[in-house]
Amino acid sequence: MKKIYQITLIIIIFMSCAKNEKPIDLSLKISSLQTEETEAKIEELVTKMTLKEKAGQMLNIGLPSVLKGEYWDVRDSVNFDAQKFKKFIIDYAVGSIHNTPQYPATKEEWFKIVKEIQDSAMQKTRLGIPVLYGIDNIHGANYVNGSVMFPHQIAVAATWNTELSRIGAEITSYESRAASLPWNFNPNADVATNPLWGRIGESFGEDPYLISEMTNAYIKGSQEKGLENSASSAVCMKHFVGYGAGKNGKDRANAIIPENSLRQYFLPPFEKALENGAMGVMISSNAVNGVPCHLNTYYITDILKGEMGFKGVVISDFSDVEFLVAAHQSAKDMREATKLAVNAGIDLLMNPYDADVVDLIVELVEAGEISKERIDDAVTRVLRLKFYLNLFETPYNNPNEYPDFGSEKHIAANYKTASEAITLLKNENAILPLSSNKKVLVTGYSANSINMLNGAWSRSFLGRDTTYNDPSKLTILDAIKKQVGTKNVDFVEGTDYLENINSDLAVSKAKKADYIVVCVGEIPASEKPSDINELELPKVQQELVKKLAKTGKPIILVMVQGRPRIVREIEPLANGILMAYLPGQEGGRAISDVIFGTINPSGKLPYTYPKFTGNILPYYYKKADIRDIDWGYNGFYPQFEFGFGLSYTSFEYSNLKISKDTLTTSDKFKVAITIKNSGKREGKEIVQVFIKDLVATVSPDSKKLVRFDKVNLKADEIKTLEFDLTTKDLESIGINNKWIIEEGEFEILVGGKPQELLKQKIYFKN
Repeated sequence: MKKIYQITLIIIIFMSCAKNEKPIDLSLKISSLQTEETEAKIEELVTKMTLKEKAGQMLNIGLPSVLKGEYWDVRDSVNFDAQKFKKFIIDYAVGSIHNTPQYPATKEEWFKIVKEIQDSAMQKTRLGIPVLYGIDNIHGANYVNGSVMFPHQIAVAATWNTELSRIGAEITSYESRAASLPWNFNPNADVATNPLWGRIGESFGEDPYLISEMTNAYIKGSQEKGLENSASSAVCMKHFVGYGAGKNGKDRANAIIPENSLRQYFLPPFEKALENGAMGVMISSNAVNGVPCHLNTYYITDILKGEMGFKGVVISDFSDVEFLVAAHQSAKDMREATKLAVNAGIDLLMNPYDADVVDLIVELVEAGEISKERIDDAVTRVLRLKFYLNLFETPYNNPNEYPDFGSEKHIAANYKTASEAITLLKNENAILPLSSNKKVLVTGYSANSINMLNGAWSRSFLGRDTTYNDPSKLTILDAIKKQVGTKNVDFVEGTDYLENINSDLAVSKAKKADYIVVCVGEIPASEKPSDINELELPKVQQELVKKLAKTGKPIILVMVQGRPRIVREIEPLANGILMAYLPGQEGGRAISDVIFGTINPSGKLPYTYPKFTGNILPYYYKKADIRDIDWGYNGFYPQFEFGFGLSYTSFEYSNLKISKDTLTTSDKFKVAITIKNSGKREGKEIVQVFIKDLVATVSPDSKKLVRFDKVNLKADEIKTLEFDLTTKDLESIGINNKWIIEEGEFEILVGGKPQELLKQKIYFKN
């Protein structure tokens, strides 16, 4: 096994040095987590446990299971059901709890909830083992009322700024711990290859390297102080593996992933995350090649726990052991499903409604169908995470000891992330930024909604409930009014998500405006509610743009959506286009500041934006994929390419240099590029470095991202950037499903625009 914590220390220090930061001394913090004394305590505790107590530690229930009423009842307060509470917390001594009371509790309310649970678990059960509380705080501590809600992951990826991912995670951990929530079911390391998939907005996009870098920065922000620190939370990587590659683009859909693709694209983000200290992994709800991930021994035991040496907790997703029966039809009943899942390597079963799996595990072990060693391994992993989080000593946190909760400092970090995410996709005749003394019509579905900006997982699961919206946060309309004054702004709803409201009135008002800002987008959704049957932006929203275009007034199109919705027909009608993704609470302010030039946009697409529903490819396609009808190779038709994004200034690249033109095994080399801000204002540019293998037995990808950096340049400023690479960056999965480098030529491609990359060849010799 790799020495995970030594590697973590080295990597974190390296990352700090690479960013010109003072290296952080984490030696004491890391060594305090994994010690022989801790392992001895775990072993001693396991030997004292009965089989039922061990099985209880393997159960994760939903909080509503111990509250009065039915599980999905709407609540505005927490009232424990004494009988249910005793059954789960005392009699079964459940190991873990997740979910909310069906409303976003304040940090003070969360403290009372968790304290009641922990005090009972530690004082009224035989062994006094604390409960491990996990929650989906995925874009900030979104289930804690009053917290900062950041942009969703896809927007963070669009910043191409790993430091913003780290800071967002650090604040999320702080504000989660203020509510005594120590385990976060995040970040999402899924590789999103199908834009129909509704959870792209919760991912870091389509590129394994960008995903890995953003994920590792998130882990650093969550855990760098040490898991026992009262401001840190443990991450739980998700979803292992292939969730973002569903064949039909639907949530939980079967994915077809050959072994070489699995290892080339889908495993690397998880492998890097484990090297960087992730102690939780959630299994994907779908099946891959027809095999449900929740019973896939090869994925969980052989690869995750075997090849990758993972020593943390493997948890199922919501009811997914049950779904082995109901959805996948891979088990005849819950008994068989439990047996398959536990034997495959799942340690913690998220069975939200009841404790049946505890009894089933006991029965299966006594029948010899699950080994005692497998149970001991699972329980050891669960206890290890509890010890690492110091829950035996500090099972909950005083909310009054977190003065920065929801602070201006945290809000400023949120705004910065949103502003760096916004991606300028079109700026015809430099229409943007707009003058602030002209008349503007604001219209469209997403123009006047905080919920649209926040997306799903925002106080409520789908994020559609307006009850808990913060009235101090600005919609796009509010922010534009504040920017230019109410007298210069007209507003008409125009459309709902799928229906026309008053588009004719919008056209009438547009005739009196100097500019039209049309805000389109998606209804907040996740999981199954996010499934769609058509990737095109809803026709009613496109029709609004078409009607407005007939007025001849300049149109600025603002897209508020996690995934790319096809806009082929209306793109030519817009003079400027902004992709805002799901920018969070400060999104309205950031969008307005970009439109009127307070912010110079610097985001770039973290996925390929398709032009046609029938031509969907990630940027790392094979050459045969783009064979066109004339037998040429011009069949790649994106609306906007991966890595594309404009600025209000311009950048020139020159003087590409590679330190070696011939490489051999284990060589290191440098790639240098000179970049100049050739425009008239300061701006940030994302410099991307790709490698292309020109000939390989397994057909090579069009190119592969291997490095990037975001650099700030003043007008006329020139900088030379250097990137350190090794021959490992040349590797790809070969015909025997191993990482190899075949002798031959490679291209190094560097730049900021996908179609204008500078190129230089190198040769690898065995």
